[in-house]
Amino acid sequence: MPEIMNTSRIRKELHESIDKGDKRFLRLIHAVVTAYESDEEDYTLHGTPMDAENYKARIRKARERVKSGYYTTQEDLEKEMEQW
Repeated sequence: MPEIMNTSRIRKELHESIDKGDKRFLRLIHAVVTAYESDEEDYTLHGTPMDAENYKARIRKARERVKSGYYTTQEDLEKEMEQW
């Protein structure tokens, strides 16, 4: 069973990794932190920003479509993919 780390140990290991990290690693960590801290905005498929309220509205609309039966099942999608 994997050991569950407490937050102080996690912080210590992260600090050590950051201190040793190369440029690519640091940019990756920075991107993760930036995304985590700015959870008020997401992006559309085309890369344009979308605020939290629009994001929630899109989720509500998608749920309504599913409730009304407007969706594609995994089975139907697999059948469609066979025709590609």
